[in-house]
Amino acid sequence: MVTIVAYSYYSSPWEQKTGDDVRIHTILKTLATRHNTLVTNISVQARNTLTRRDGIVYLLISRGFYRFIANIIKWKDHWDLNTLAKLTLYLDEFITLAKHRLLFRKADIIIVFGSMTLAPVILRMLGIGKPIIYDPLANYAQTLYLNSRKSILAMIKYGVYLALHKPQLKSSTIVTYPSMTDRIFAEHMFKVRHTYVLPNPSPICYQDAEEFYRLRTKKKELTKPYFLLLAGSPGNKDAVVQTIEIFNNMSPSRYTLFITGPWHYLRLYVKNDGIKIVGTVPHEKLKELVAISDYGLSPIFSHAAGTLMKMLAYQAADLHIIASPHSLLGLDIRNPRKIRVVRNYEEYAKVIEEAIQNYKPDQDRRPLTCEERDKMLEAQVDKLLSSLT
Repeated sequence: MVTIVAYSYYSSPWEQKTGDDVRIHTILKTLATRHNTLVTNISVQARNTLTRRDGIVYLLISRGFYRFIANIIKWKDHWDLNTLAKLTLYLDEFITLAKHRLLFRKADIIIVFGSMTLAPVILRMLGIGKPIIYDPLANYAQTLYLNSRKSILAMIKYGVYLALHKPQLKSSTIVTYPSMTDRIFAEHMFKVRHTYVLPNPSPICYQDAEEFYRLRTKKKELTKPYFLLLAGSPGNKDAVVQTIEIFNNMSPSRYTLFITGPWHYLRLYVKNDGIKIVGTVPHEKLKELVAISDYGLSPIFSHAAGTLMKMLAYQAADLHIIASPHSLLGLDIRNPRKIRVVRNYEEYAKVIEEAIQNYKPDQDRRPLTCEERDKMLEAQVDKLLSSLT
């Protein structure tokens, strides 16, 4: 058993509200089954807290410098990653890591999560020579690179990111990526050699086929297809708007569409009751929505790093999937026959219409069990640790 101390600037990974949260918490939960695992993470909230979840100890540390400046200028927007939070991040990181450096010195292995952190560099500055596994969550640089060709502001953002990101890679013992695609691009862009692929774990799984089919029976209308668009990230807005527009032009008697995520304000654009914007849903409700759905939608036509969590969720329930090529990047496809690739919104609309016209209930679905998911992740994590120990 080894002692693992992790650092993340994500304030509450155990809530698993985002794909990054799912990756962080699931990896740490796997480690915590056999190793002492403690996580320090920082937040703009006003006090320190200690949280225990799934064998992990989360030490949530209030950002002192941020709070100090916020009190002086009477800052009211106390939410993570607001403008002031971004401007004061690195000084708060230094203060936090310096204050708790004894924790990191006692660790056998240190894990750092997040592409915008400078923790690997700061830990080396503090004289901590322990092995550092750095997980930037994806090769975000490839997305910024493509965006940099569109505007001067995007180019400046890309330049600043490179200046901050390269020292982190050099300060780390090994860098992990969620897909081979991310790894290859990173090795080409940064000439980093000590890398490892640790795939994104699926955000959902089922205890067994019985649980899946019990949830599946909650589908009320068996004669028409249910579509699902998981769209929790603000970057999905265009996909949500375009999907609403396509389904607005179809009779609600022919389909039901569920859209998850913070899109309540877009209800103004919904013209029929076949479209249901359900907001951000708890984990158990998400499992049910994926189980009762027939088609998963992923019309992402701008480049994105990492494998998309929505695609992993769709595959976990063995859905038919209508997706763009970008949605498939870095993905280990479980059932290629159930995926229709679309290259623009015109093709997307056409394939949706075909799916409605040709709909037949799919009685033979093979859901991903939690045991399958956890065993795969455990083997991958063990291999990573063995390369360090």
